[in-house]
Amino acid sequence: MSAPLPHKIKRDNYKKRFAASELTNFTNTEILEFFLSYAMPSRDNGELAQKLLNSCGSVSAVFDAPDGLLTDNDISENAFILLKCVPQLSRFYLSNKFTGASRQTMLQKKIISAFIGAENENVLLVLLDKKGSELYFGFINSGTFNASELSIRKIIDLCLKYRCDYAMIAHNHPSGFAYPSKKDVETTIKLNKALSALNVDLTNHFIVSGSSCFSMANNEEFYDIFI
Repeated sequence: MSAPLPHKIKRDNYKKRFAASELTNFTNTEILEFFLSYAMPSRDNGELAQKLLNSCGSVSAVFDAPDGLLTDNDISENAFILLKCVPQLSRFYLSNKFTGASRQTMLQKKIISAFIGAENENVLLVLLDKKGSELYFGFINSGTFNASELSIRKIIDLCLKYRCDYAMIAHNHPSGFAYPSKKDVETTIKLNKALSALNVDLTNHFIVSGSSCFSMANNEEFYDIFI
C-alpha cells in the first residue's frame, strides 16, 4: 500500500486541529489552504493560498477579490464558485440569524445596555421599517415618562421624519421594578392611538430596571394594547 500524499496528510492534520479548537491556532495561509482543499482535494494548495494572500492582503479580501484575479491564479471552477459564494452566504447567515426572535433578543440586550448607569428616568425610541431594519435608536426625553405630552409629540415628529412602519419605546425605573405602573399603561395606550393615526404600529414598550427588562407586548396582561 502506497503512503499517503503529503498534501493529504496535511489536510487530515488540519481537520484534526479544527475538530480540537476550530480555527483558533490557524494562520491566515492555513485557513485559506484548508478551505481550498475542499474544492481542490487532489493537490497541495499551500502555495496558491499564500499567493492569493500576497495579492489581496487578507483572507476576507480573497473572498471579495475580482473574478479576474481569481481566474488568473489557476484555481478550479469549484474553488472559484466556493470562494465567490462565501460573502453571499455570510450575508444570508447574518440576516437570517438576527431575524424574528433572535433579532428581538439582540434588540432587547441593546436597550438594556443603553440604560446602564442612568440615574434618572429616560425615554428611548426605536423606529423600524417594514423589513425590521433599524431607522432610529435614541433617547428622546429625560424625566418622568408620563410627566407631559412632550414625549408623545417628539415620537410623532420622529416617526414622520423617518417614515417608519414600526415603533418601540422603552423607559427605565431607576429605583423601582421592571414592571409598568398604571400611568405607564395609560400613556402607552394613548401613544398607540396617536401612532395608529399615522399608520405606524407600536409593537412594544419595554420597562427597564438594572439588568431586568419587562416586555409589555409579550405579557398576556398587556399584549392586547399592541394588537
